[in-house]
Amino acid sequence: MSENRKKPSGRLHFYGNGALIDWLKKGYLPLSSGVSVAEPFIRHDQWSQSAEPPLDPEALERQWQLYYEALPETVRGLLSFEHFRQQGGTIEAEVRDAARRQNQPQQQGYDHAWLGQARYLRLFPSAACFLAWQELGDAFSGLAIELDSGHVGLESSRERPTVLAPVVYGGPYRANVTATNPFPGLLEDHPARQDNQEWRLLMLAKKVKTIDAVPVLPIPRGLVAGIFWSSNTAQEIIDSVRTLASQDMRFRGIQLGQVVPDERAWQLRLVRD
Repeated sequence: MSENRKKPSGRLHFYGNGALIDWLKKGYLPLSSGVSVAEPFIRHDQWSQSAEPPLDPEALERQWQLYYEALPETVRGLLSFEHFRQQGGTIEAEVRDAARRQNQPQQQGYDHAWLGQARYLRLFPSAACFLAWQELGDAFSGLAIELDSGHVGLESSRERPTVLAPVVYGGPYRANVTATNPFPGLLEDHPARQDNQEWRLLMLAKKVKTIDAVPVLPIPRGLVAGIFWSSNTAQEIIDSVRTLASQDMRFRGIQLGQVVPDERAWQLRLVRD
């Protein structure tokens, strides 16, 4: 079984490159912005106009029933529903078009300007997520920060509304803004990444603190539960992590460790100090 298929157990992991140690010293986690995580799917409407939406058999059956019930009662008394469907004729195309519109109404495009107002953390249940280490952890040379997902530092408040939710893989387009989907497109991904079991913490840019034009999330005591490095992390960074954990009260008593290749299979494993 892949190391990423474990269910979340109250811990989520934030990955970054070696510069993350400097943000930890300042007491912040840098937030992401932009829509690159949703490309190219948030531009699906550029290609979908000429594509005919699939026809759902149940929707077609409902439309036939509606058309049959709209017939005068005297006609329905002479014509069974089954016989009406078999006759079809010129009305069949109309019924099929109506069923297609009912089942898949015209999808509005994603609001790119609104998505540009999002700030977010990409979080993963496993400290040994291969793609996270490869892509976000600077090819195994960065750090993974273990967070307590139930900590008040991640909770939504009036001052800083947040949504912490799992990513949906391969689902239908959801372009409407809702309470649980405040930035449509940022809680979806391609099914090829489903093994990541990624979560994202979303918030609005104007509610977020910035340092040198970088949006950040403060690190209160108890939010960080562990800091892990990997096979290519520089010794200088590892030494800085150890010093931080021993001297900064925000990180006192946290777990430390290294993520390395498993000795038996093409997997990663966490070796704790």
